[in-house]
Amino acid sequence: MRVVQTAMTRTLAPSLAFLALLGLTQAVAQEKPKAPAASPPPVVDLGQSPTFPAQIEQVTVDVVVTDKKGVPVTTLNQSDFKVFDEGKPQEIISFERIVLPDQPAETAPPPPRVASNTSEDIRAVRTFVIVFDDIHLAPFQAHRAKGAIAEFLKSGVREGDRVTLIATGGGAWWSTRMEVGRGELMTLLKRLDGRNIPDMSPERMSDYEAMRIHVYHDTQVAERVARRFETYGVTQRMSQDSGSRGGGGLGIENDPMVSARASDVYFQSLTKNRITLEAMERALNAFVGTKGRKSMILVSEGFIYDPNMDEFKRIQIASRRANVAVYFLDTRGLGGLSEYASAQFGPPIADQDAGAGFMEHLEASEGAESIAADTGGFSVKNTNDLNKGIKRIADETRSYYLIGYNPNNIALDGRFHKIEVKVAGKAIDIRARKGYYAPLPDGSRSVLDQKKKAGPDPVFQAALDSPFEEPAIPMRMTSHVFDETLLGKANVLVSADIDLSSFGFVEQDGRFVDTLDFLMVVAHRETGEYFRYDQKMDMRLLPATRERYRSQWFPLGKDFELAPGGYQAKLVVRDKNNGKVGTIMHYFEVPELAEFRTSSPVITDTLQPKREIDSDDRPKPTVVARRVFKPGSTLYCQFEVFGAEKDKKSSMPKVSAGYVIQAKDGKVFTGMAPSVIQPTSLGKLSRMVGTKIEGVAPGEYEWILNLKDELSGKLLQIREPFRVEG
Repeated sequence: MRVVQTAMTRTLAPSLAFLALLGLTQAVAQEKPKAPAASPPPVVDLGQSPTFPAQIEQVTVDVVVTDKKGVPVTTLNQSDFKVFDEGKPQEIISFERIVLPDQPAETAPPPPRVASNTSEDIRAVRTFVIVFDDIHLAPFQAHRAKGAIAEFLKSGVREGDRVTLIATGGGAWWSTRMEVGRGELMTLLKRLDGRNIPDMSPERMSDYEAMRIHVYHDTQVAERVARRFETYGVTQRMSQDSGSRGGGGLGIENDPMVSARASDVYFQSLTKNRITLEAMERALNAFVGTKGRKSMILVSEGFIYDPNMDEFKRIQIASRRANVAVYFLDTRGLGGLSEYASAQFGPPIADQDAGAGFMEHLEASEGAESIAADTGGFSVKNTNDLNKGIKRIADETRSYYLIGYNPNNIALDGRFHKIEVKVAGKAIDIRARKGYYAPLPDGSRSVLDQKKKAGPDPVFQAALDSPFEEPAIPMRMTSHVFDETLLGKANVLVSADIDLSSFGFVEQDGRFVDTLDFLMVVAHRETGEYFRYDQKMDMRLLPATRERYRSQWFPLGKDFELAPGGYQAKLVVRDKNNGKVGTIMHYFEVPELAEFRTSSPVITDTLQPKREIDSDDRPKPTVVARRVFKPGSTLYCQFEVFGAEKDKKSSMPKVSAGYVIQAKDGKVFTGMAPSVIQPTSLGKLSRMVGTKIEGVAPGEYEWILNLKDELSGKLLQIREPFRVEG
């Protein structure tokens, strides 16, 4: 088997999802560092929705129905609804009423020691992505934003919900299952902050004013800004003709200060808006193929609506494909006259410009509000109590209707089609997304798809962004934390086993040929630091080797140097021959390295073959991700001990260790009494023990290690679960 690999990249950069910007690059034969791309690439739709003769996919609409008090109405039937597409009535072909109970039925266990993507994963749950828009959040607004998100994580979610927290500036992209993942998200939230520093200078210009002047050459807005600049002493008028501000109008070309400032502010606004919208689009596309109620909560001060940006249309298209409602949580609180028009900022503005000061608060968030309205969500604004808005979002995601219809022979013209949902004779409020874009004759979803430029691998990107695991290729994954390396980091092996039984091998010259692509990423919860490693493996397996991998699965792993803290590892695997993609996620902790601890015990039933060049005669275990063994196997357990106190005279540690193996009911199968581990000449403590599991009934077991530092008296117990199967 030939392996072509690229290097692990380690950098302080945006965590898990920004790795998706990199994709799976062409493998090279030598290691070299890579850096994230400057902006996210286009995202392709990997979902497979049913198509119809008109080549228009079934349109599915989430409909929220409330009474006049805002209480969800949950008793409606299909016959109560009417759906119109471009004003024409449509036949409803699918209908589902969703009402979730207020309280969870059970609490999930902590993350398993060995993760698997073949465990039951019900996707008909609620899925949320919380967008912390630090690009558009001032530092003093970030505190309010984090408080609202914390309240949502506390009271707005339930057991089984999937939540992804992303920061548009790249500081976080973390997916987890509630309730067990709440602590991880709260830890991430604490380190996020606002990055938008308000411009308090006299030459300040709003994003909306800059757009009107630079793009639309709006003379009225330019005159208003010029008057303000003159009031604040920013510049002297190039022309002393006071009449130029009268009915004749002032051309922008007559005031280069205003024109230049508008250009500068507009392009800064364009850059920030594009970063936020592209992050939202990628997150929306990650929902494709996911059932249940899907919601995006944009926590931001908002941004202007710029019709020249294709990204606004792309958001609508992505929302339609994934059927996601977007909610906008405006952190600015109660609206009013802009603070820039106050006496603290400078001299009073002209009376004729007072109205514009009130409008500025609305103009600054029109873009965010339009996205919420167009996708079937709503905006929480003009309030200092964001918790009420959070509760409203949580409540309506528990009660809604799913309505599907097939559009009637719509032309393949890429045109926007308006959707209207009605409930006859009911005094209620109805909210649903406003419409969708028809595809084009060449099969692309929109004109924007035709404009896409080639970028990193979209399949790997979509798989990384998704909050769910893909079981098309069964896998298991685990981690082992070993000794301390330089700079206070630990050597960590992240390993996985891959089931090759579904791979599309082609037989050539007596060998089975295929190519395995994989991308492994590890993100640090506390800092956002991420690590990336990808490989391309050209496999040419002998029949016996292929059969061995069928039964034991194909192992792969990578060593990382990681600081203490929590980590999320994600592995994406693709079979080149048949195009299948599998993903798996694993959560693990790297402990504080100075404390009395052991390495992660290696439990295995396989030893490495002896190599001629190896001078060490001691057997070495083969690290495997699986924790399932057959009766009659010989199990080995190897571990090292760190942080033990040293004798003042000999400078050597003294640690005793023993173990028991017991069943889930507490019945002990076998064990070994504690005995002192003999240190090496360098004071290292290591032990490997083995036992044969004969006469053991299939079931769940634990290998329990008991250690004692004889010098300090510290005790340590390590419990490692495994399963015996016939």
